[in-house]
Amino acid sequence: MTSQGQKPIGKLILFLGAGILAISASAILIRLSQTPPLGIAFWRITFSIVLLAPLWLQKKRWQELFALPSTLRWQLFGSSLFLGLHFWTWISSLQYTSVAASVLLVCTNPIWIGLLSPWVLKEKLSRRTWLGIGIAMVGASTLALSSEGGGAVTPNPLLGNFLAIVGAWGATGYLMMGRKVRPHLDLWSYASVTLWGAWIVLACGVHFTSPSFSTSTMAYISQEWHLFLLMALFPQMIGHNSVSWSLRYLRADTVSVLLLLEPI
Repeated sequence: MTSQGQKPIGKLILFLGAGILAISASAILIRLSQTPPLGIAFWRITFSIVLLAPLWLQKKRWQELFALPSTLRWQLFGSSLFLGLHFWTWISSLQYTSVAASVLLVCTNPIWIGLLSPWVLKEKLSRRTWLGIGIAMVGASTLALSSEGGGAVTPNPLLGNFLAIVGAWGATGYLMMGRKVRPHLDLWSYASVTLWGAWIVLACGVHFTSPSFSTSTMAYISQEWHLFLLMALFPQMIGHNSVSWSLRYLRADTVSVLLLLEPI
């Protein structure tokens, strides 16, 4: 496992532990919400952007962003689009297939990262790493399939399973591009830009797939708005930002495997 700069082991354990715990609250909060899945993703990102705005709208952070080489700026933009794709496709998959199948397929991102890392990141995985990915995937599969049995009646399991796989590809692109950009950019700048890119993707999604979305959103009851705020505070602000922070020090394949602790 390699990194750029000295790894703060204590902070990594603390921040990633808190982050994975916060991310795991996402499924619970989504279950409590009555909003369509794409609407949940849209408002979660919207609230997160508002919460991050005071930290990002500073002259120094703007200067840091524009000082990036053009290649890294494009990779940052790509990372944000992949994040939006991940939220759009994975949450939408829950409408068509079982939770067990969706969770299992979206958790395959360590495999995709492992296959692509030697070419994209120039980070070759050892046999021990592949063994770890295999064990982690077996564990995730066992948890997912035992939770609901995968036998629920679903409207279009083939489409739902495909969307979940695309969600895994989105997470793969987000982590791999984030690994290349994060060592050169402040955490809050990186988080804000990727959230804005994801917001654009999701805004396009709700516009084209939910024509009545714009006229019905304000009709949500107060509980829904509270849930959106909690999703922004915990899974996004604490959870995803701890993952983004760790990409400065840990390889993308390492982070993706650690994220498989979420079902536990």
